[in-house]
Amino acid sequence: MKSGSISISQFIAILMLSTGLMNHVIIIPTLLDAAKRDAWLSVLLTGVIMILWAALLYVIIRRINKQHLVHYLMERIPPIVVYALVGVICIYLFLIFSITVNDTINWIKLSFSPRIPIFVLSLLLTTICCINALLGVQSISNIATILLPFVILLGIFAALATVPHKDYSLIKPILEYGMQPVWNGVLYAGAGFSELVMLLFIQHKIKSKISYPMLLLLIFILVGLTIGPLMGSIVEFGPDHAAKLRYPAYEEWRLITIGHYVEHLDFLSIYQWFSGAFIRISLSLFIILEILCLKHAKQRIIALSIILIMNIVLNLLPISNILFLFFMKQVLPIFFYGVILFTIVLSLIIALPKRERGLADD
Repeated sequence: MKSGSISISQFIAILMLSTGLMNHVIIIPTLLDAAKRDAWLSVLLTGVIMILWAALLYVIIRRINKQHLVHYLMERIPPIVVYALVGVICIYLFLIFSITVNDTINWIKLSFSPRIPIFVLSLLLTTICCINALLGVQSISNIATILLPFVILLGIFAALATVPHKDYSLIKPILEYGMQPVWNGVLYAGAGFSELVMLLFIQHKIKSKISYPMLLLLIFILVGLTIGPLMGSIVEFGPDHAAKLRYPAYEEWRLITIGHYVEHLDFLSIYQWFSGAFIRISLSLFIILEILCLKHAKQRIIALSIILIMNIVLNLLPISNILFLFFMKQVLPIFFYGVILFTIVLSLIIALPKRERGLADD
């Protein structure tokens, strides 16, 4: 096992927390708005599409064969093209990072801590995640492995405790408005599922062999993580009301009581959200450092400092929930299409032979 490498089970733990937050929380409002009561069908259809896409991703990963992605590309295409691709990847990861921080801070302000200044929340959250990113992928995976079991247990508890509030007749009529709303929802669900591309960016850090059945397992897990809170929101609040909620998954916790005297158990969702946000932010920052091939600690600290300052400035901008959701509706389909296009481009690049030594060193 190489220093700084992780097992495939550790990567699954990272993915379940990182992309789990995306699919379980962040995309739910836009998905419900786009597909309403048929949003769960969008998730199933997206899962089928991603099975086909995963085959392409698997071929790319096999051809790269544990090499650093940037080093592999440098051997086959001109450096200027590699730099352009690296720039696009970094923008994608920075947006993931910024959206997660912004949504987490907004949720904190709305739910349980409205008086703490945004600057303080942003600085505290991003600084802790920067430290974790600097410690490397092993630190991220070890923490994810510790946090995940409790997140799963809380999720099971929430699903079972809200059973009395569920009315499954609310998912009918199915396809009331035809397939168009379902296809609209695929664009948003696909943005979450396509984050499997993260595996491509850190495959050189995974000691285990990456197989196609493993990718199918990851897709199955993401389907479950998405469809659970999505259907829960629909059958508990109704499709119209659920689509108007800012954080449907969080609102489900407010329905939970134990007997007649124990209420307000929604504080337990804080652990779930913070676990996902911490791993998600740390992972996106770590991959940015990896893609930029920054080896020295000083270079990494400078890069993270710049990212941290940029993010704090963005969080201090007066962005309303309406504007944020409008932005999400525009950017999530771009994420989906962009990742698909990126993997298609890579599939063409891996067919190219190695460049001559002199050309590769230009």
